[in-house]
Amino acid sequence: MKKLKSYNQKVNNIHQIRASVIANWLKQYNLRQVQVLAGHRYISSTERYLQDDLESLHEIVNNFHPII
Repeated sequence: MKKLKSYNQKVNNIHQIRASVIANWLKQYNLRQVQVLAGHRYISSTERYLQDDLESLHEIVNNFHPII
């Protein structure tokens, strides 16, 4: 862990890295593929890693309710 912290001070633990990898997989693959890659038995476990893409949400809001 000390060697890992020498590369990046923001890393707290190994679980943080796993969560980051799963979140990135969700951007590339569909939910079922990520479930298999992550080794989750239940799809709900994988769904916890879904993140709202803030940029796309802003774009949707601007398209349907532009601020004048």
